[in-house]
Amino acid sequence: MEKKTLYRYFEGIASREEEEAVYRWLDATPANEKELLREREFFDAMILAGSAEDVKGKEEGEQKRKRSGFRIHSFVREMLKVAAVVAITVACGLYFYVSEKKGLLAAMNTITVPAGQRVNLTLSDGTTVWLNARSEMVYPAIFSGAKREVKLDGEGYFEVKHDKTSPFVVHTRKCDIEVLGTKFNVEAYSDTEEFSTSLMEGSVKVTDNSAVSVPVLLKPNQEVHLKDGRLLVSSIDDYDHFRWRDGLVCFTDIAFHELMKRFEKCYGISIMVENKNLEEYSCSGKFRISDGLDNALRILQRNAKYTFERNEDNTIVYIK
Repeated sequence: MEKKTLYRYFEGIASREEEEAVYRWLDATPANEKELLREREFFDAMILAGSAEDVKGKEEGEQKRKRSGFRIHSFVREMLKVAAVVAITVACGLYFYVSEKKGLLAAMNTITVPAGQRVNLTLSDGTTVWLNARSEMVYPAIFSGAKREVKLDGEGYFEVKHDKTSPFVVHTRKCDIEVLGTKFNVEAYSDTEEFSTSLMEGSVKVTDNSAVSVPVLLKPNQEVHLKDGRLLVSSIDDYDHFRWRDGLVCFTDIAFHELMKRFEKCYGISIMVENKNLEEYSCSGKFRISDGLDNALRILQRNAKYTFERNEDNTIVYIK
């Protein structure tokens, strides 16, 4: 099987004839299934590392970036080259389900974003997703069935390709979000009790998985928070919060300890504020996430008087 055909199949842009050729090739021998898995892992890894040109050639790589696939901001590309810190894996197996005429193959992908970074990708249906630091998303290589479903642990911004016949569902530990076509932000880290969804365009339905709260329908410029088992709707009053997609932490007149909570999410580290003089301190500004936590804390020191240090295993920052 030509690799070019397999890569088109992985992208979801193969013609019907090419799909049939892939199915016949898979049926020919079990060894072909193993080869397909290897090619899938290689294909996803190269795209995520910003090397689509290496996979498909320069010309096709340029076409691909315009059409679909992963796009990673330049600073992430450089970080990947140095430390290989973003990991994408194809689930250890492939599952098959039988349609009337043939078996349809689908691979489940898991993308994990480490602290201090973000990733932008396009799903097979044309939906664009930004994933924030310390986020993980599980999604199919090709959507099939009545719904387009993904699982999210962390924060993501979605621009969902409209399809009235196939709702798009984001599953999180606390709530599910269902849409047809829209732009919205979801924050649902499993290691915190917080959940929120903010709607920019279209409409979404948010359902509490505990079934305690009645599902809510959001209108543009509204957001919902889960607090004490209740879904509470309010207006969005600060869009700077969503500039994490640009690699920025932006804040206006917020309490110092609230800013530290944002830094904890960005960098995956605990921050203990021991300086009592900072309890009433508020601040405004913006930081580029890629510049690191220490840089942000040093800049804040210009107006707030404190010192900071890390513990031995680098998991806690103490602000004194």
